[in-house]
Amino acid sequence: MIDVFEGAQVRHAILSYFALKGMDVQQVESLVVFDRWGHEIDLGAPASQFDVVKFKLPKPVIAKS
Repeated sequence: MIDVFEGAQVRHAILSYFALKGMDVQQVESLVVFDRWGHEIDLGAPASQFDVVKFKLPKPVIAKS
């Protein structure tokens, strides 16, 4: 669970989660984010509107040699 401050965006909540888990925060801007019902939401959406957000990590790019 991540607590957010008043005026926080979904982006801020996910950045907090990534930092807490030791994940690469640079990936946040390339995420596809969804509300609890599966509707895609923008990273700039107010975080207070959503009690649950889900995201998909981008697929890693594998260089072919």
